Amino acid sequence: ISGMMQAALIPVLSQYTAPEKREELRRITGALLVLVLIVIGSAVLLLELFAPLAVQVMTAFGGGASARGADTVALTVQIVRIILPTVLLLAISAVIMSTLYSLHRFTRPALSLAARNAAIIFAALTLGRTALGVRSLAVGVVLGGLCLVLIQAPGLRDALPRPNLHFRHPAIKRIYTLYLPITVGLISNTIALIVDRNLAWGAGVNALGAMRYATALNQMILGLVATATSIASLPTLSRHFTSGDEEGYQRTLSNGLKMVTIMVVPATLGMAAIAWPAVRLLFEHGATGNAGARAIMIALLAYLPGTFFAAFDQVLIFAFYARHNTRTPVMVGVLAVGVYFITALSLVHPLEMTGLVLANSAQFTFHAIVMWLLLRRALGQVGDATVGRTLRRALAAGGVMALGVLALAQVLRLLFASSGSPVTLQLVEVIVPIGFGALLYGGLLRALGVEEVRAIQRGVLARLGRA
Repeated sequence: ISGMMQAALIPVLSQYTAPEKREELRRITGALLVLVLIVIGSAVLLLELFAPLAVQVMTAFGGGASARGADTVALTVQIVRIILPTVLLLAISAVIMSTLYSLHRFTRPALSLAARNAAIIFAALTLGRTALGVRSLAVGVVLGGLCLVLIQAPGLRDALPRPNLHFRHPAIKRIYTLYLPITVGLISNTIALIVDRNLAWGAGVNALGAMRYATALNQMILGLVATATSIASLPTLSRHFTSGDEEGYQRTLSNGLKMVTIMVVPATLGMAAIAWPAVRLLFEHGATGNAGARAIMIALLAYLPGTFFAAFDQVLIFAFYARHNTRTPVMVGVLAVGVYFITALSLVHPLEMTGLVLANSAQFTFHAIVMWLLLRRALGQVGDATVGRTLRRALAAGGVMALGVLALAQVLRLLFASSGSPVTLQLVEVIVPIGFGALLYGGLLRALGVEEVRAIQRGVLARLGRA
């Protein structure tokens, strides 16, 4: 569903956002919603009926059956059945969100995503200790999906979809064409994810949980750094391509790459520098002891190189999507899955969990490098000369920042060692280095003459002024 929004919906719907085309936009989105109800609704009903078979297929790859047991499989079937209606809600939300993004309306999508996460937390806190147990998280996901729809829908008051059955509209045909290759990539990625999780069951007692918690931190970085920038630039890139404005396209692409550079360098290097205090603060609670926390830290550090490249990869993928080319990213994605399998199967036995994580990083790194080479071949250049200059200066500033943050974190750790590290002191060990690192990095970028940091500061101050 996410791939449909980024690869097909936003690039096509962006062509119908002009005031004179607003009525046609309503008809297109209305037909899409009806199509979603028919196709996704039918798939959800089938999976509700055949949930045990679906779970059996998912657990058939990679071993680990003895670690799971019959009770875990039965619980999985129950959770699948609870969570499946969310798929339909997410599909409806994707159409609404794509329309809002195409209209350059970003506030309601952002609020709805925050509300979705809040709903999961609320359900866990209020229902987690009842008979529902872990099922409460699935209930929270369903409530979160409902929040996505209810919060975003009012944003289309002046462009409300008109339900209809015009599935042969040229725009919808174009969406079919763009989305078809994406399904191949999604299937290959899903297979890789299932194998990865199955292999993790046999890669150590803490492997599965450590990989999941470390993934959450990496996804936070990608969400803050890459996804927001990429989705915000996608409608503009699509319009430049449609109008034949290659200069505007390259300018927007350059700005996107530079913004990602400025943010992903301190995010990944800074996270590496405070990995241990951050993991202790966030995860070393309850059933997660010191050994589990160390496993999370190791997984996090092994994921971070892939996270760095994945941030740029998202911009490059969207650059192809904006040009109505979904085949190239998918072909590269399938090859990248092959890189994952080769690396994972080679490293899982000697390195166990670390081997699986490094395989994931290798997959993202390979994909980003190949995408950059192919985009440069197609366009002659990827952005302008300022992109490379910004990357070099950001890496220099980020390296100094990371060393400073690491030194400060070690000093605080020694100072608080005799206090037993209560949560308040653990919070200080994380927040103080982050604040110091942000000031140091920003000052170094300004000293090095990186103009984009001034634009970010002006934008933040303008937002604060409005507030």
